[in-house]
Amino acid sequence: MQSWLGSRYLSFWKAYLQALGVEVVYPKTGPKLPLPPPIQQVVSEVLSLKNEPVDYLLLPDVQLGVEAQRGTPPLWLVDLAASLDQLISGLPPALVVPAELSPEVVGLAAQIGQSLVKNPMLVRRALERTKGYLAPSYKAPLQAGTHLVGLIAQPMLTQEGEWLQTLRTGLEAQGLSLFLADRPPAELRQEGAHLGLGLELPTDLEAAGMHRYLLRLGKVQALLYVHDPEYLPLPAPLRRALRKTPPSKPWRMVGLEADWSRVGLELSRGRAG
Repeated sequence: MQSWLGSRYLSFWKAYLQALGVEVVYPKTGPKLPLPPPIQQVVSEVLSLKNEPVDYLLLPDVQLGVEAQRGTPPLWLVDLAASLDQLISGLPPALVVPAELSPEVVGLAAQIGQSLVKNPMLVRRALERTKGYLAPSYKAPLQAGTHLVGLIAQPMLTQEGEWLQTLRTGLEAQGLSLFLADRPPAELRQEGAHLGLGLELPTDLEAAGMHRYLLRLGKVQALLYVHDPEYLPLPAPLRRALRKTPPSKPWRMVGLEADWSRVGLELSRGRAG
């Protein structure tokens, strides 16, 4: 998948599968369903692959193997494969891989490679050629502009795509510039843990970390919290904390299909809540 944190893990898996001699089929724009834009994007990609000669779907585990011990998170937040199976019938089986690269992924890659090609020597050669991609790396996004609005959301919503560009355009219509937290995911998760909210899931911690980091970043003049209760909610403890101690900067909490120009106007006027 190109979306759903694809930029965090696909570099290795593309190179590795090609080194194995496995044909990699890339998603295109498929038919659209009446879903919120970011959900629509990932569903559209999967639908575009359904009629292709695809034996497996490579899908990310955005929670990196962590399971929530409390509460019942939305399925889209914790199990993309199951969410897609509920919505689309007849999908190929999924190969689920961590949505983050580290040397520890080698073992899983070896297992997947062996199941695909049944050739241990080929698997070893492919891993030797591509394991350099597993070294953790982070490149901060290039960002410019004035009157910066920091985005706090589940990290799947901060990936470049049509939805994020629509948000940017709406803010720019009001003279504002979108700003994404420019720290590695692991650092943002540490930031989120420092809030002491009892969060468990990595994406919840990352979203909370965006809040803590952007709140104290002086050049960010306003904060925009975006979530959807059904698909990609912000963690409830963070929302309670916002109600109890509102940010010191202008802020808004809105849904995925908000009128972004209007939201920008409200932020430019110092609106909160």
